[in-house]
Amino acid sequence: MSSKKWFVLGISGATCSGKTSLTNRLHNELKNSVVIYQDNYFLPKNDPRHVKIDELNHLNWEVITSMDMNKMRSDVLQLIKSSPTENSSSETVNKNILILDGFLLFKCKVISDLCDRKYFITLTKEECWERRKGRVYDPPDVPGYFEKVVWPEYLKHKDELMKDNDFCKTITFIDGLESKEEIFQLVFAEIKKLLS
Repeated sequence: MSSKKWFVLGISGATCSGKTSLTNRLHNELKNSVVIYQDNYFLPKNDPRHVKIDELNHLNWEVITSMDMNKMRSDVLQLIKSSPTENSSSETVNKNILILDGFLLFKCKVISDLCDRKYFITLTKEECWERRKGRVYDPPDVPGYFEKVVWPEYLKHKDELMKDNDFCKTITFIDGLESKEEIFQLVFAEIKKLLS
């Protein structure tokens, strides 16, 4: 086992694809795990750095600039430099696990490069809309936002990732139409094997 104190797991993908359900389940099952959610780094609504979509009179929350990625990067780096305190007795060989969850996680090269394993959950447009329309966001989606912004931004992001051959060698794409249980079992089995 390497001397690295942390095993870093990145979980990304389409909106409503099941990222957070997977993250939370892994966090429950993997002792010594800590989670950082990219969603916690959205800029406040009144931040001037936001991109406004004039035709919808709405902010674009689907781009990396809608988040304070400097803060997220700094929090992640600070955590993995820290010495894990609990379970550091000699009999526990368990590595500390950092689970990163975010729909644009791999847009940040520093964070992407830190990940020992990367997963990206894909969804069809129909399923994505089915799941998204039932969710309540703050601020709420305005009519046309999914069609004009959410889905095109997701396709653009996925396309960028898939064009990067080196990156594609380091990531596992998962079909979000699979059941949550199947997705969890697939990832959990892989992580356990890597940590053994």
